[in-house]
Amino acid sequence: MRKIFYALALTLFSFPFLFAAGFPPLETIHYQDLTAPRAQAAQPPLPDTPVYTPAPVFSRYDYTGLPLYMFTETTRVSAVLVDAINRTNSTLDVALYNLQITDAAQALVKARDRGVRVRVMMDYDHVFPDAGREIKYLITSGLDVKVMKGRGGSGSMHNKYAIFDGAALETGSANWSLSAESSSYENMMFVYDPAVIRGYGENFEWMWSQGRSPVVAASPVPKAGPLPADPEPSVNFNGTLLPKYIFSPRGGTEAAIAKAIDSALSSVDVAMFTLTSKPIMNAVFRAVSRGLTVRLTLYAGSKFPFYQEAVGRKMAVKFLEGRVEKGLMHNKFAVLDGRLLINGSFNWSDTAERLNTENTIFTVAPEYVGPYLLEYEKLFGMARPAGSPRP
Repeated sequence: MRKIFYALALTLFSFPFLFAAGFPPLETIHYQDLTAPRAQAAQPPLPDTPVYTPAPVFSRYDYTGLPLYMFTETTRVSAVLVDAINRTNSTLDVALYNLQITDAAQALVKARDRGVRVRVMMDYDHVFPDAGREIKYLITSGLDVKVMKGRGGSGSMHNKYAIFDGAALETGSANWSLSAESSSYENMMFVYDPAVIRGYGENFEWMWSQGRSPVVAASPVPKAGPLPADPEPSVNFNGTLLPKYIFSPRGGTEAAIAKAIDSALSSVDVAMFTLTSKPIMNAVFRAVSRGLTVRLTLYAGSKFPFYQEAVGRKMAVKFLEGRVEKGLMHNKFAVLDGRLLINGSFNWSDTAERLNTENTIFTVAPEYVGPYLLEYEKLFGMARPAGSPRP
């Protein structure tokens, strides 16, 4: 019996090390370490001061002057993010797939130091086995950081959003990363709708309850509760009611996007990093069959398994690289009939639907739809048919 007891004890004490094997100890990153030079791709100059869209003051967070939307090829997003962080008074919840913007990392720690409750949820694979210096800085500064993957410990925590004092939401395709800042075509949008912000707050709490330690790779995965959802879909698009927001994994985002496309009457314009979802693409093909004008602008480096069928249906399919050689066309938005905007972190893919934690917004508000349609026209104008050389 004593031998059995010793064998069991040895197994239990060894178990965490089996999972953690191969992960180096976390290097401490200090404030001054973040100021060291870092190699970056060549980039076109951007304005230091973004063009602001006026917005009213709401609740305890003064968001006057923050933008409604940003496109990374025309606005330096780091300055806006730092401004938004610096305005927080009580709470700041951030969910990021990746973090590489030094100024934003420093602003998060400063917010904590002045008494703001700051919580940061990071994607597991961007922390283990080796986190970038900004992420290490947050962790070693004692910020409240957790990590998670997607459904059942697989997939990714692919969100990129922040909630400021429960009164403003930043979301979109852009990670807080060097690629978004200097190399890729991306977008961010600020939302001030209390119902949407409340839904995102519930989603953050849903993720936070599943979060794990950022310093112990083998920490257990808590069981997920029910995924939050919009309780009363109210976005009226051609008589079809759509949710204001929807989340993944397995929250029905594919079905909601297909439903929106099936409700379109004249046009479907899509700017998508990855389009591999068969249910969504079937809805696109149905739109073509109904005589709608359909245009796809896709990232030139991603797979598009429906290309031959799309060409056979005489669809307008074009491809676009990033702003510089190693950049991406990383947007994930669509404008339907020039009246509905679908936007968020959700690539139109099976992985986004089944495995990843993602977020998607539906809106018919013209102050968003109009600028995103103009952005789409610009991207489509720069994109090229398959096989065309880069200029």
